[in-house]
This record gives sequence, C-alpha cells and structure tokens, in this order.
Amino acid sequence: MQFSIIIPNPNLFLAFELLALVSFIFILLREIFQKDKIRVFEILSCAVFGMILEIGNTYLAHTYSYSSNFLIQIFNVPLAIGLGWAVIVYCAMLLSDQYNMPWKIRPFMDALTALFLDLSMDAVAIRLGFWKWSIPLSQEWYGVPFENLVGWIFVVFTFSFLMRFIRTLNWQRAWTRTLMLLSPFISYVFLVLELTIFSLITILPYQINNWTTLLKFNYVPDFMILYNSQVQLWKVIVLVILVTTMINIVIRAVADKRRDYLYQFDLLSFLVLSIFHVFFLVSIFVSGIYKELPVLIVIGLNMFLIHCLMHFLPYLANPKVVYLFHKTKKMIKKREEGIQRIIEDSLR
Repeated sequence: MQFSIIIPNPNLFLAFELLALVSFIFILLREIFQKDKIRVFEILSCAVFGMILEIGNTYLAHTYSYSSNFLIQIFNVPLAIGLGWAVIVYCAMLLSDQYNMPWKIRPFMDALTALFLDLSMDAVAIRLGFWKWSIPLSQEWYGVPFENLVGWIFVVFTFSFLMRFIRTLNWQRAWTRTLMLLSPFISYVFLVLELTIFSLITILPYQINNWTTLLKFNYVPDFMILYNSQVQLWKVIVLVILVTTMINIVIRAVADKRRDYLYQFDLLSFLVLSIFHVFFLVSIFVSGIYKELPVLIVIGLNMFLIHCLMHFLPYLANPKVVYLFHKTKKMIKKREEGIQRIIEDSLR
C-alpha cells in the first residue's frame, strides 16, 4: 500500500515554528526569572546541541532533508528544529525530576518521554512535508526509519546524562564551566559513536562475510543495505530490546520509591509537551491525513495518554503529596501559625 505526502500547508509550518520558538522563550524566561544560571545554560546548550546534531546528521547521513518552507534556516536546517530539540529534551528532564530516583536513572525516563512523542510526531510530520526520509512512506515506522527512533533515544539519553553529571560537579571550578561550554559538542561525539555501534550491530548479520567493508567510511550510505529486509529486522530487534530494557529500569526505580515521590509538579513542562502532542494530533485532521492513515490517530492518542500518565503517576499512586495541595496546605498552616502568634502576643 502506497501513501502520499499531503500538499504542504504554510499555516502548519508557521504554527510549528511559533510553537517551538514561543515554548523555548517561555522556558528560558522562567529560568532567568528564577535566577537559575545553571538551568539557563542548560537550555541554551541544548538548543546549540539540537542545531549541531541536525546540521551534522543531514550532511553526514544523507538519509533525510528538510523542507524549504520553513522561514528561518541555518545550513538548510530550520531553527525551529533545534529549538524543538531543546524544548523536548529539557521538558523531559523536568518531568523525570518529579520522580525520586537516582540521577543516573532519569536519563532513561527522559529518553522514553521523547520517544513516545516521536512515535506519533514523525510519521505525521513527513506527511505534512516538514522533512523527507529516503524510504517510502509505507516502510518501517509508517515511513520513518527505525534507526531514527533509536536516534531519539540516544540523543535525549546522551545529553540528559551529561547535563545531570555536570550538575553533580562544583560549578565554581573552571573545568566544570568548560565542560558545560563543550557539552553540545561532547554530546554529539558520543551520539555519533552510539549510532555507529547500532549500525554495526544491525548490519553485521547481513554482511558477515565481508565485514571489513564496514570499517571503510562511506560518505553516502548504501540504502540497499540500510533498508534491506534482514537489516530492518535487526533494527527492530535492537529497538525492542532497548525500549524494553529502559522501561524495566524506570519501572523498577519508580517501584522502589513509590512511597517517597518528589512532589514538585512542573506545570510548564506538562503544558509544553502536551501542546506538541496536541499539535500533531490536530494536524492529522486539519491536513486530512486521517482519511489515508487513521491508525495515526490511535497512535497519537495513546502516546498522549502515556504522556499524561507519566506526569501524573506520582500523584495517582500517592495523592497525599500532590504538589499544589501540599504547598497550599503548607502555606495555610504557616499563615495560621503566624496569626495565632499575633493573637497570643496581643493577649500578653
């Protein structure tokens, strides 16, 4: 069954650019207003990382390209994509910060949060004409290569892990600041290594008899190999193993602390990620994609429900520590104690 790309809708391109830009500005302004210099640096570093990885990937991999309909582009990469990466990765980190789990575990949850968004987003975006992959729309994940899904895992996990590691260091030291400045480049180097290892694992079974050719750098990838049915099978196997392992790690960590969640609910993170989910769900109907591929509606709704569950799970499992109620109760109690002291002082 063959699918077609919807005629590009300029309004949706502009809406996506505005969504990425406004979300990024809101997050940046909040951190500036809270005078959190480290968090400001993190969101800016993430934006730089987003642009570096997209520019590097489009020029090295040659497996996808962006539409020229985006207003602001840097080296043929829309600025909205770099900002979108920053917003998604940063909001995913804010989400996992709600859970009382070791910092080394949180990057796994961050990667899952982003992956669940991409499962519903990418298949819609390519049909809107935002970008184009080198495979037909009927192959792999509704026209999205499986390695892109793995790429989302590696991108978010790598940057999140590095940022959280830097948080454990002394910010006053010069080498810590240097590490922060270099973090976008360091993250990209590790990302390339991870994707290289993934490619070798998935291609080796197919090309086991002439494996030495894998050591030769080929600027333009061989699509006959990348999208061979046997290689596709191994990509699925590795992807399933990765996702299953990550889910198992996160569930175990959550279960261990089920009575001791953090109760800091980040409303901005929830709203921003929700808007991204809703944007692509609405786009399915606005563009008419639902007529050709209604399964994307089911996928989008399920991913949005999982997104909501991940945000509200601590409060469903232990409602006594809901942040809003907990904080309000604390404030009321504090005021009552203050009033009681005033009354006692006046009676003395």
